[in-house]
Amino acid sequence: MATAMRIVLGLLTFVTLGMIIGALVQLAYIRKLEDTYGTEPTLRGLRGIQHGVNPLAKGISHLAYDKEAVILRLGYVKPEVVSWSPRIIVFHNFLSTEECDYLRGIAKPRLKVSTVVDAKTGKGMKSDVRTSSGTFLSPDERSYPIIQAIEKRISVYSQVPVQNGELIQVLRYQKSELYRPHHDYFADQFNIKAGGQRIATMLMYLSDNVEGGETYFPMAGSNECSCGGKTVKGLCVKPTKGSAVLFWSMGLDGESDPNSLHGGCEVLSGEKWSATKWMRERAIS
Repeated sequence: MATAMRIVLGLLTFVTLGMIIGALVQLAYIRKLEDTYGTEPTLRGLRGIQHGVNPLAKGISHLAYDKEAVILRLGYVKPEVVSWSPRIIVFHNFLSTEECDYLRGIAKPRLKVSTVVDAKTGKGMKSDVRTSSGTFLSPDERSYPIIQAIEKRISVYSQVPVQNGELIQVLRYQKSELYRPHHDYFADQFNIKAGGQRIATMLMYLSDNVEGGETYFPMAGSNECSCGGKTVKGLCVKPTKGSAVLFWSMGLDGESDPNSLHGGCEVLSGEKWSATKWMRERAIS
């Protein structure tokens, strides 16, 4: 009788241990599926964006939709229409802290004195109209994952194809430097041969702790605002790290909009860093 009881207890113990092991294996399998298909990594990736971490650079895998959410910073980018004529939209939290620092880091070693377009020749020339330093990203850098993410984000929020965009230009304005009011659309025929006229601009701010340096739209309304410490009429957008301004150089009638006149106000203290993406009517050949 005792032997029979021991056999029964042994079998029960064996079955119980088998059930426990089976449950653990099942849980491990479910966990593996979650990691493979992006449930937990996606949450980590989205939290990372909030704290300035680009999950694309960390090798985190996601579902296709989750990758799109990360690239577009869904839930973080907040659009604000600030003018209808000219058309101007401010995108708060458009770039992560890491993306801002990344753009500054790759541009800083090769900054050169900025130029303006000569309307007669279409070539760049030095001018006191623009007293910053800058550089364009290279075509090779355009294939970097972080740059691809930023360019896709610009394309989606502007609704202009990536291939219609010029190379990103990174600019640094130091104390007393500025960019006097101007239009982004071309006044010459040379520059519109490849891609047509410029239709829109995405201006992204890459630094904080700047006094002055506002982006000034003198034709946007009649309110007063501060531009480099001076009170002016129009609209002034304060440079805030991670934010971006989208404005249109072309009106709804398909013609260049003279009201898109804008400038960079004088920097009073600190350094103003920005990145500019100009967009054309068609793909740039």
